[in-house]
Amino acid sequence: MPGSPFVCHLALLCGALAIAAPTAAVPAFADALRTSPALTQWCAAGYQLTSGPLQLGAGHLADRYGARRVLPAALALFATTSLLAATAGHGPGLLTARLAQGAAGSVLSPVSLSLLIGLSPDENEERRAVGGWVATAATASCLGPLLGGLLTSALGWRAVFGALALLAVVTAACALTLLPGRTPHSPRPEGRLDSPEGRLDGVGIALCTATATMALIALTAPTAGAPPIAALTAVAAAGVLLAALLHRARHHQGFVLDSGLLRRPATRRALFVLLVLFCANSLFTYLTYFELTRAHALDALQAALVTLPAVAPAAFTGRWAARRTATPGAGPRLMRAGLLCIAAGLLAGGLGGGPAALWLPAGSCAVIGCGLGLANGAAMTTVAMGASGTTGATSAAATATTFAMLGSACGPALAGAATSAAAHLPATAPGTPAHLALCSAAPALALTAVALTRSHGTKDPAGWGPLPRRW
Repeated sequence: MPGSPFVCHLALLCGALAIAAPTAAVPAFADALRTSPALTQWCAAGYQLTSGPLQLGAGHLADRYGARRVLPAALALFATTSLLAATAGHGPGLLTARLAQGAAGSVLSPVSLSLLIGLSPDENEERRAVGGWVATAATASCLGPLLGGLLTSALGWRAVFGALALLAVVTAACALTLLPGRTPHSPRPEGRLDSPEGRLDGVGIALCTATATMALIALTAPTAGAPPIAALTAVAAAGVLLAALLHRARHHQGFVLDSGLLRRPATRRALFVLLVLFCANSLFTYLTYFELTRAHALDALQAALVTLPAVAPAAFTGRWAARRTATPGAGPRLMRAGLLCIAAGLLAGGLGGGPAALWLPAGSCAVIGCGLGLANGAAMTTVAMGASGTTGATSAAATATTFAMLGSACGPALAGAATSAAAHLPATAPGTPAHLALCSAAPALALTAVALTRSHGTKDPAGWGPLPRRW
């Protein structure tokens, strides 16, 4: 149906804005609810923490019961949890609402992308669909803070979550009206609930969630003032859970992540690029908004206007990179260029200081917008083209967006850990802790970009090596 792509983009908009729009409101609700720095980081990352791993189950539900059933139900739950966030009276209540909102929003990204791919008649149309999806996500990610800043400045931070609830209700109505009764992801008659492929891997989803949670606990421990033994314990627990996750990935036939994407070097590299890309982007955004509102004394809308130069570059470079990825060898080069652009933006943002230097964070946002579009467009297209069939498209979309969400969840926690470490440097060190954190993150990201996208011919670039046949 002609309106189906519109519904897909609208559903994606809900999920992307749920991450981006509250970004501008983080300093405001941190002051209003008097949340601690560690709790503030958890509230900023809570949506991504639950949405990431649960997207893997969302793809299963969409394949089994059809997008027309699953999508409106998820949007209704999303609207309800957004209202709970809007009425939260304390930090733990807001965190709980954000975690529930992430669970409801876990359906939106993978189902919208897989629907768009399923509606495309050939490979060229699929590539255009992925490019449009990336452009919508990038535009929402950049315009979201502007919307959040406008609502926060005019009506208060609670209006941001109220607007998300209203958008979800409108999108659910459009989905019920415009989506066909039977979509490319309707249940297959021959599917069996007891088959390894048809069974939901709840253990795998639980391991993904627990590993990400332990990683966030370890990263936020320094900000919370926890003793070193607590952080070391969390690191050890995260390592054990990660080992169990990798063991299950190799030995479980119906593993929740797309084993085909993990097996192939090109798509595996793209997944790790998404993880690093969104971690760096969310780290920059989190630190920038606190720096603009605290050090530069800007309100939420003014801070959002400073970051506005990221909008156009992210939208245009995302579409361009998605089209260019069809050229052999272009994907790794575009991913490397995107990550290096973000590293340059981090460095430029870290060099800024003083009320008169607002052009530096604005310029940094423009550079980071270019990098975000390039790397995200190339990585998502590489993953989408590596999928097989419409069911594979759902699994690939869920796996890719899970990596992106988990990276985005780690960004605020990593920002807090970096600023805590920078605060212990001598007072003669130039810049604020936020500036020092951005400057230190830039070379680390640049080295990671080169390591992830270097060419080894036919050798596996990720170092995983050949996987056993039981995959």
